[in-house]
Amino acid sequence: MSRTVIAFLHMRGESKPTKVGHFPTRVHHLALVVAVGLCMMVGVVPSHAADTTPMAEDPGPVGSFAWKGFNWQKRFWGGAPQYNQSFDPANVSSPDANGHVTMTLSNPSGSAPAGAEFQSTREGFGYGTYSTTVEKDVSALAKEVVWGCLFTYDPEATPGFNEIDLCEASAWGGGASYGESWPVTQGHGYWFDAGKPPGEGNSTITFDVTSDLILTHKMVWEPGKLTFETYAGEGYTGTLLKRTVMVGSTVPVPAKEAIHFNLWVTGGGGGDPAHVAPETVTIRDFSFTPPASEPLTLTAPTPTISGTLRTGSTLTANPGTWTSGATFQYQWYRSGAAVTGATGKTYKLVKADANKTMMVRVTGSKSGYTTVSKDSAFTAPIK
Repeated sequence: MSRTVIAFLHMRGESKPTKVGHFPTRVHHLALVVAVGLCMMVGVVPSHAADTTPMAEDPGPVGSFAWKGFNWQKRFWGGAPQYNQSFDPANVSSPDANGHVTMTLSNPSGSAPAGAEFQSTREGFGYGTYSTTVEKDVSALAKEVVWGCLFTYDPEATPGFNEIDLCEASAWGGGASYGESWPVTQGHGYWFDAGKPPGEGNSTITFDVTSDLILTHKMVWEPGKLTFETYAGEGYTGTLLKRTVMVGSTVPVPAKEAIHFNLWVTGGGGGDPAHVAPETVTIRDFSFTPPASEPLTLTAPTPTISGTLRTGSTLTANPGTWTSGATFQYQWYRSGAAVTGATGKTYKLVKADANKTMMVRVTGSKSGYTTVSKDSAFTAPIK
């Protein structure tokens, strides 16, 4: 039985209907209001500790801390997917002096673990490139622990909740209750119908973990296509451990998904969830880059030629009124053939031009715009 099956069975054992147990948007908004209100009551403001990344144009509402250009909320409410529904906001650090966020799975009593989760306050990231660098030897995860490494989720986007899992890792309880022994694996994938069992309602590719302390994960979300990559080390220059490409009509369409990271304990698979040892994961980096916008189109009128149509005279190219800031290149033509070296705004007619017609091509360019070429009309024959 796959780890996805266990995730599904565990989810079905929870009292909440969502796969990963995040509250509906209306509750989410209320929770944020309550959090801010509690902070005001005790004279505390949300922390915006050390991170020097400039804020994005749309960072999301203020939450618990600012990090990598966005605002984030530490989870302080209970519920799924943690088997005992216990989460502690203290288990998520604010960014340290290096801009790193540390997540802790705590178990202070030795028999009542508390998970960790934080999510972006911005909703609706949509298509683009997502990346995160994580410091954790996931091969050493306790068999009951699930590392929910960067996933998108919208509780109102049924039937799959726009859940895309970039780098989830777990042994899903170990499999002893099924007479099996499951290793820790990582997964790339998404849900397109959380109401259906694994293999029918999701697309997931699992792969073996390594003992690398640092992993970098990247996902490109495009219309009808998801490309996942996991690398050893920081950045994209290390060994490519896994590349997964998923295409088709079931790939999620952007809605109001937020970005989540969580560290929690599953109650399924035959493990001992109550007595798990503490775990920590350090997230070194996160980035989101929207898809490159389509180049703008230059305003490009048809150029004209002025001057006397007689050898020895000078003709002038008049480009007209283009988009402000456009720069121009010129090429003169004699009866349809380019004149070698005639690349200025003006052109002095020579004997070879007699009885020929002249035309000029103006090419305009500007950063962020599509380069455009426009041809003038041909002149009457040169005398």
